[in-house]
Amino acid sequence: MPTRFRFRLEQVLNLRKQLEEQKVRELAQAQGRLLEIEEELRGHEQEEGAFLGSYGRFEEAGTFSSDQVMAFSEYRDWLSRRKKEMERREREWAQEVERRRQTAMRASRGRRLLENLKEKRAKQHAQEVLGEEQRFLDEIASIAFVRRDRVQRTIGAATTENLGR
Repeated sequence: MPTRFRFRLEQVLNLRKQLEEQKVRELAQAQGRLLEIEEELRGHEQEEGAFLGSYGRFEEAGTFSSDQVMAFSEYRDWLSRRKKEMERREREWAQEVERRRQTAMRASRGRRLLENLKEKRAKQHAQEVLGEEQRFLDEIASIAFVRRDRVQRTIGAATTENLGR
């Protein structure tokens, strides 16, 4: 009776699958955070554009005090600093996404390596089982041939004996 195929590294393969799933989830979270930052940046740019438009209209009217000019200037500087900070965070998260993508790809390669090994071993096992079955069938055929040959010799000898009487 052929033995059932058992992959000795099945637990390691399962662990690598779980690790890959975890890394893919972490990548998705990082991509989500990057999208949030990009959306914040787009909203900020719209806010900045609206402010600069209103500032331009206010400037054209020419009726503003030095305090108002200072307030507008400070707000514009604050918007500029905020935009730079958002762009810095965007770059950092883009790098983090890439780092997590690389980690997920390494985990995927590790899993695929074991899956390929498992498939290879399963094919080897199937070939071994097929070989065992073939040897068994050959042995049965050989035994049947020997029995048939003995029976024919026995019949031949009995026939010769009966003819001789």
